[in-house]
Amino acid sequence: MSSVSFLDPRVAAAFYGRFKKLRPPQEATIEPLLNGRNLVLSAGTGSGKTEAAVAPLLSRYWKSAIKTGTLTILYIAPTKALVNDIEKRIHLPLSYLGLRVGVRHGDRDDLASGQTPHVLVTTPESLDVLLFRKDVALNTVKAIIIDEVHLLYNTQRGLQLSILLQRLKQKFTDSLQWVALSATVGRLPDIRDFLFGRNEQAEFFQFSAQRTIDAQIRQIPDENSFLRLIRLLTQRPVKLLIFANARKECERLAGFLRQDKQLKAEVFVHYSSLSPNVRNETEQSFSKSNTAICIATSTLELGIDIGDIDAVLLWGVPSGVESFLQRIGRGNRRSHKTNVVCLVSDVSEVSLGEVLRFMAIIDAGKRGELSIRAPFELFGAVGQQFLSVIASEGGRFTRIADLCKLIAHKDFLSRPIAEQVLTELGDKSYLQPHGFKNQYGADENLYKLVDFRLIYGNYGAGIDLIDVCYGSKLLGTVPAINLLKIRCGALVQFTGKRWKVIEFSSDSIVLEPTQERGGTIHFTYPGGGIGFDAFLANRMWQLLHSDEFPAGLIEKNLRGRISCARDRICKSCNINDIPYTQTHNSIRYYTFAGYLINKAVALIAEQPRYKADDISLLVPLPINWRSLPCNQISYEPIFHLLFEASLEHSIYQSLLPPELQLREFLQEWLKDEAVPKILKRLANSTSLSINPDITELINGLSALSF
Repeated sequence: MSSVSFLDPRVAAAFYGRFKKLRPPQEATIEPLLNGRNLVLSAGTGSGKTEAAVAPLLSRYWKSAIKTGTLTILYIAPTKALVNDIEKRIHLPLSYLGLRVGVRHGDRDDLASGQTPHVLVTTPESLDVLLFRKDVALNTVKAIIIDEVHLLYNTQRGLQLSILLQRLKQKFTDSLQWVALSATVGRLPDIRDFLFGRNEQAEFFQFSAQRTIDAQIRQIPDENSFLRLIRLLTQRPVKLLIFANARKECERLAGFLRQDKQLKAEVFVHYSSLSPNVRNETEQSFSKSNTAICIATSTLELGIDIGDIDAVLLWGVPSGVESFLQRIGRGNRRSHKTNVVCLVSDVSEVSLGEVLRFMAIIDAGKRGELSIRAPFELFGAVGQQFLSVIASEGGRFTRIADLCKLIAHKDFLSRPIAEQVLTELGDKSYLQPHGFKNQYGADENLYKLVDFRLIYGNYGAGIDLIDVCYGSKLLGTVPAINLLKIRCGALVQFTGKRWKVIEFSSDSIVLEPTQERGGTIHFTYPGGGIGFDAFLANRMWQLLHSDEFPAGLIEKNLRGRISCARDRICKSCNINDIPYTQTHNSIRYYTFAGYLINKAVALIAEQPRYKADDISLLVPLPINWRSLPCNQISYEPIFHLLFEASLEHSIYQSLLPPELQLREFLQEWLKDEAVPKILKRLANSTSLSINPDITELINGLSALSF
């Protein structure tokens, strides 16, 4: 008998009445959620995870929600775009049940306008706002759903949410029921441990996507080759989603395709700098079109509904297997096969490196193998939450013991850690200690954070944004650094279209459409770019020497050259070798170990000067690989030298004591399970000098790195 029979009949009809049978994830969640248990659910994109969480919880709570007219379920998603999409998706079944669904984020607050919704969809930052203003609607919440949880795991925003949930729990004598959802989670108990603590009871359900990945790697040597491919794919009505790794590339590709008369009206762009209205228009227009091409960054990796996608194209290698699976999961949801075309782009010469990167990520994706990182020990959001709590009390003095209760579910967050954080915030005039009690109250800098509305978030602090407008319409935002290179009358590329700069100031840039020809300015977006983790770097080396080398993924024009290069490399060295080349003053080792490991090796080996990338390590002196420590802790003497600041750091990370900033940074080194395996491989390998012709081939593997 199907589990759907345990649901309230009206709830079952509202969510599943149109379907002959439930999908496996939907069947699995009904019994535990109806009985009040917590769970983590991982299932492929398009598998009905939202319904799998919402339907059983509503079956349990909807009658009491109707009776009291109060907020009952809190649905948390990592982006405003996904919040909007979820609200649209569940509006109809909730209306059938007589329930209201509302939204709360930076652009919309349904709690402040009209009746209280029974289900509220929001972001972590907006939950912070609600707790800050002591919104009474939260007092009746019974259950919480956290969607796309992989984007919050091991991040400052995730730690912020973890503490926010503890603040919410303090309102109730009964425990809150919760569900965490994702399509790409490596190890499910880690999600529970990171967000709720190890002592929280939960059940774990993991379902494979059960979809074949039909992938091909193609060479695109120039823009005309790209245009020919798109024309070929659009000979019949088709929806194409093209992912690029940078907003500038989105604009460049869209601008080029829009020069073609046949494609001009069918090309759209989608990325985070565009305003919500512009992104909304893109999503709606794309969804309604018979033939459409949308070029996007990671903003469309999430489950935003833009209709059925016939094929996904990747312009550049994604940062990891999770990102790859999220991107390709947007395509062919009506079938059990995902079509993906991986493009070796025109921005670099054809290199074995980019092809092999694609092959490694496709191979891992097909096998469902993800990089595994244990829960990180993070601290930045601890300071942010302490400040938020104190500010929400009007700056009044708050006991350290009460603040410590908010972090008691995290084993590593002891009272001495809390006092370290508080002392540093005191030294920097955000807080002030009480004269003789163990309490802290607000100082002048905390009031500034509240005035500038910086108190609620843990986003990177390196970018100031200004508005980009067309008349009174907000098109989006760009970093203020762009004011240094634009001028009135200049042509710019934005939203995939050509514009002329009419005026600009420290607050905004005003544009108008233009058909003028000539050189266009592309806006600059500072940042570190996309990295390539140690797991995949190591996978590239394994794949080169695998008996199951997937040459069939490569288009015929490229396959022979790649296979020949691979054969020559494998004849010269095996998987237990570390190939190297030597000049009179340097040695380059090809480790395939990832940037952080290569840097650590250089430091522990006391190399006076070095250059590290994902694939190779350039040093002045030979390295004794057999003496290399295999345990991450053995590298403690050089931990302080590993640290690197990042634009991705939030202002609250910069307010931490230096020792905690370092400890946060080291989590990538200490918690990545690929690190000790790679160190062991390197320590058990033999360095091998290779010939210049082989050097040239392997250099192609790191052509994109330095």
